[in-house]
Amino acid sequence: MTAPHDHPAPTTRDVADEPAAGPVAFPGAAVAGGLLAVLLLVGCGLLVRDLLAEAGVIDGDTWVHRAAVALGTQTWTTWMWAVPIGCAVIGLGTLWLALKPRRRTHVMMADHPIVWTRPVDVARRISAAVSDLPDVRHAVTVVGRRRIRVLVTATGPVDSERVAQSAREAAGSAAVAHRIGVKIRRGVRS
Repeated sequence: MTAPHDHPAPTTRDVADEPAAGPVAFPGAAVAGGLLAVLLLVGCGLLVRDLLAEAGVIDGDTWVHRAAVALGTQTWTTWMWAVPIGCAVIGLGTLWLALKPRRRTHVMMADHPIVWTRPVDVARRISAAVSDLPDVRHAVTVVGRRRIRVLVTATGPVDSERVAQSAREAAGSAAVAHRIGVKIRRGVRS
């Protein structure tokens, strides 16, 4: 018989066979939501100020009530078209921010579909591997969507095919671009 304070043992499962959603960038709608929250807080502050003025805690007239009365007595004029047009533009912009796809921030490792890495980490790995080649003084790598660019500063003759092969091997199973561009600066001495 088990005691009431005993908990069942947790079960483990392998998630390697399950599809994993890739990491994506911060949603643009969050920024718009933050701005809307600030505007609502300002509105709440105005209402609290009017409540204090109505209660006699502070001197002065209520601002929100005065603005509502002033707007209620207005008649339609051509400048007022700016308000619905502005509201439509803001609404469409917020809708676009909510629906636009977020860009991927990581690349998948082909041999492990649940493991992701940043493109900058792949670039650092390639730069380190290329820097270990003979006569290579320094290497800078940029991993883009379509290609990988490797800029090599050499102190002697360096084979660009060997640099490209080293970059391919260093990228390993990262699902990055297969086109590798190599640019070599020759004759630079330390």
